[in-house]
Order: sequence, then structure tokens, then C-alpha cells
Amino acid sequence: MSTSQQSQTSPSSSEHAISNILKQGSERGIMYVSAGLVIGGLASIVLARGGGSGTARKAITAFGTGVGTGAAWTSCSIDIEEAVKNMK
Repeated sequence: MSTSQQSQTSPSSSEHAISNILKQGSERGIMYVSAGLVIGGLASIVLARGGGSGTARKAITAFGTGVGTGAAWTSCSIDIEEAVKNMK
């Protein structure tokens, strides 16, 4: 296989870099969302102790999950921006 065919069939290193960042971001996202869900759930148990406060518990748990999602999104976005800057 000639070098021109190899460059057409195999992705460039920049494509690998973005692909790896997205892969790491999805793995990090699962971790952060899970951690946010667990921490939010535990916080809701502590902060909303009353028996009739199911809505408050759901809201606190949802907030923790949202914080985990936002942290993962921001981290992945920063990594992608740095990779794009380094490619230029």
C-alpha cells in the first residue's frame, strides 16, 4: 500500500486526538453523573428528613445529577478546545 493510500484510509493524528478526548469525556461523564446522583441522593436524605418531602428529595437529587453532568461537559469542552488550539 502506498503512502497516499495509507493517508486516505487511516485517520490523522488530530482525528485520533479528538476521538480519544470524546472517549475520555464520555467515561468521565458517566463517572461524574453517577457521583452527582449518589451525592445528591445522600444530601437529599440528610437535608429533607421529613416523611412528606418526596418532592424536595427529588429536586436535591436532580440538582446533584445536573452538577455532575455540567462538570463533565465543561471538562470535556475545555479538553477539546485545548486540543484544537494545539492543532493550529
